[in-house]
Amino acid sequence: MATRENDLRSIAAGDVFHATAPNGASLICLALEVTGVAIVSQILTSKYKLEFDRRTGIGERDFHGERVVCTIDSVAPFPDDFKETLIAMHRAHSNTKENEETGFKVSEHRALVFAAQYFPAHPIAPPDQPWEMMSVGKSVGAPAEIKEYESLTQEEKIELILINFLIPSSQAPTD
Repeated sequence: MATRENDLRSIAAGDVFHATAPNGASLICLALEVTGVAIVSQILTSKYKLEFDRRTGIGERDFHGERVVCTIDSVAPFPDDFKETLIAMHRAHSNTKENEETGFKVSEHRALVFAAQYFPAHPIAPPDQPWEMMSVGKSVGAPAEIKEYESLTQEEKIELILINFLIPSSQAPTD
């Protein structure tokens, strides 16, 4: 069994892992159910669920009439405190109305900033089958090091948070 397949087989219900969409969207996923053939997950930064093939780590979803193929790219064990923060954030924001604005707590900022650096620093082998990555005008690769939250500038924090929602910083909401 290949290393990628072993890594994918390590995912259990309750684990947080990372996937990427073809447009570069960062998908922080919570494994809800794991069977011999599938990993059913909730994207913690949206209301969407994704089902991945447990052997390939590839999942498909219809998104506004378009077929979107997403790929698991990190299964690194996510620290429990950040995991609980992101699950609580998902629950709180899932219960808001569509036009209702909610802000993020500092703990949520910290968890999102950490995730944006952590998962790219701990990738698994890419899938054997080719898939195309569209450019979103921003290249997000593995950081040279994971920086402490306090050492980041406000702009760096905002950029790292926006990566999790695929919002280019030029479109970020302003106060």
